[in-house]
Amino acid sequence: MSKRIPIALGLLLVMLALWVSIAPTQFARQIIDRLDNLGYDLQLRTHVLTQSHTPTTPVGIIDIDDASLKAEGRWPWPRNKLAELIDRLHEYGAAVIAFDIFFGEKESNIDQQLLDFLSKKNQLTPALKNLLKENLPSLNNDTIFAKSLTQLPTVLAIGFLPRPQTQNDLPQPLLVLSPADLKQLDLISAKGYISNIPILQNAAKHGGFINIFPDNDGIIRHAPLIIAYQNKLYPSLALAAVLLLLDEKVKLVTPEYNKVKQLEGLQLGSMVIPTDAHGEVFIPFIGNSFTFPYYSATDILHGKIPKDALLGKILFVGTSATGLGDLKATSIENTFPGVEVQATLANGLLLNDFSFKPAWTFGANLVITFTVGLLAAFIFPYLGPRLLSLLIILVPIGLLFINNWIWERTGFILSLLMPVILILFIAILNMIYGYLFETRRREHLKEMFGQYVPEKHIDKMLKTSGNYALGGENRYMTVLFADIRNFTSISEKLTAAELVEMLNTFFTPMTEIIFKHRGTIDKYVGDLIMAFWGAPLKDKHHVRHSLESALEMQKKIKSMQQEIAKHHWPEIKMGIGINSGNMSVGDMGSHFRRNYTVLGDAVNLASRIESLTKYYGVDIIVTEVTQQNQPHFVFRMLDRVRVKGKQKSIAIYEVVCFRDEITKEIQHELKLFHNALNDYFLQKWNDASTIFSQLHETYPHKKIYSLYLSRIEEFKQHSPPPDWNGVCEHHLK
Repeated sequence: MSKRIPIALGLLLVMLALWVSIAPTQFARQIIDRLDNLGYDLQLRTHVLTQSHTPTTPVGIIDIDDASLKAEGRWPWPRNKLAELIDRLHEYGAAVIAFDIFFGEKESNIDQQLLDFLSKKNQLTPALKNLLKENLPSLNNDTIFAKSLTQLPTVLAIGFLPRPQTQNDLPQPLLVLSPADLKQLDLISAKGYISNIPILQNAAKHGGFINIFPDNDGIIRHAPLIIAYQNKLYPSLALAAVLLLLDEKVKLVTPEYNKVKQLEGLQLGSMVIPTDAHGEVFIPFIGNSFTFPYYSATDILHGKIPKDALLGKILFVGTSATGLGDLKATSIENTFPGVEVQATLANGLLLNDFSFKPAWTFGANLVITFTVGLLAAFIFPYLGPRLLSLLIILVPIGLLFINNWIWERTGFILSLLMPVILILFIAILNMIYGYLFETRRREHLKEMFGQYVPEKHIDKMLKTSGNYALGGENRYMTVLFADIRNFTSISEKLTAAELVEMLNTFFTPMTEIIFKHRGTIDKYVGDLIMAFWGAPLKDKHHVRHSLESALEMQKKIKSMQQEIAKHHWPEIKMGIGINSGNMSVGDMGSHFRRNYTVLGDAVNLASRIESLTKYYGVDIIVTEVTQQNQPHFVFRMLDRVRVKGKQKSIAIYEVVCFRDEITKEIQHELKLFHNALNDYFLQKWNDASTIFSQLHETYPHKKIYSLYLSRIEEFKQHSPPPDWNGVCEHHLK
């Protein structure tokens, strides 16, 4: 019997599994997320079940449990009792105390209440009034509690809100970020908060948030270590407690990829805690609930625990009492005390024992799925039923065992449920192999290039067999930088929403123009657009197309001014720099972040000359290389310059207009200017000054003429050196 049909069915299923893994549809994403989460949950629970002993830990939990409420009274306890609890913990030698409890309101003073009540009833005698007033301070439980908080390094809980509501004052932040860094980093940001009353928060050493966000299935697997409020970063309750114990500061690990910062972890001294881009970590569970040592609060108050049980520990104060228990649905257990989640995080921070998914995990999962599926597709059709049945059992078990071994040794989280399912259902859906293969290739190209190039480029790429993204290559290309002038002052006049709307209004037509002239968008960085011509599809007229784009972009900016005025936005002006040369182009970056981009000295030079547009007062500047052999355009030579980071000087030119749009007035102006510029380079100061003065009087709004007049006056007073060759040094980027 031919093996081609079962092999084809197996290969088809491999393609289907890969497609499900990368498809951008919500349904497919939900399937992959559920499989990933299920695999992680099974892996974690198996690890906990196979542990032979309870690990020792420097973290403990003071539990306000049912026994404590029965012995000490209903919750909330008066704060003088909590002060007594802290005093006992101090005697036991606790190192840090963290309260998983808010103290957002003042506690009523019973003495003041009695004073007010008797006064209202006219039953207050002078002697009794004096007696009650004398005892007011001694019955102020907030003051008593605050005094106890100062005895030990203590942390109070705060909570961040997704709405603009605030209560009390926040503690000192962990770090303060610049607006630029905050904009680049994809951190969790809050709009409001709940904090503790000032007398208590000021008495505590620090505050830490207790926010934890479940996944889409309602299960908690991750926890943030930092949250941003405005431009300040605040630690979680666990992180704040660990920092007090270690007496360390925190630094963000934010390497730059294509000039964009990416959060990869937190550095505590010499220890780096891996996080995702949002500052979240996988909660490092060490067991089911109540794995950590719990100490009943009433036993602490009455000295019923061993003297050295709490020595040097971080202690989290929380409650598991019936009706008060802060229970979470976690990947390890459906009802897990919230205070133990904080204890788990603190233990993981101290041991730096966090699982994590590197950026390459997605690719690794795809490779494993493809390899296992390919082997199964080609080998299984040649096996007998008995051996095949045995392999169907052993191979999945082996994969799960290897996965667990990798996780325990490295902390890397891989998801192997997809290849396991692929092995079990290798003989299904063989009729649509060709369709899925082409669909996968199309989706891959659209995913990679859809944001960079127009749709017609992708259609042309699909018709060819070229590999457009895997490896870099050197090409002679043209690159363009376009930047809004005075963007900082513009942004200060607008709200965040208005600024986003303005940038979208600006970027959309500019992108359309670049696409229209066969350009590729490299990136948007704030108010800057970077684009290039000549890749991924080769373009022998890349210089001409870039110049056409630049002129049309400037015309579009002028035509948009009326619309901009309707929105009451400041006037937008744009500077454009263009250069041509050899560049490296390809899918570049790291395992964590990739981008189809261009690199090289020619790219850097284009960026430098764009920044000169404001200095010379012109809209478009190109280099002499770009200017050469372009008969369709009119250029004005601006200067000979040496930019920062370059040893060689270059001539730079203004793109004035299309050749067929030039007028006699422009021709006359350019002729005079180039004559004056030639006299300037020959150090004929008087001749050059005469022509520049004439041009300045005729065109007073053009900065270039006053610029050269100022230079000439300077050179008349202070002659240039003998070896002066007319080059102007520009030291700023």
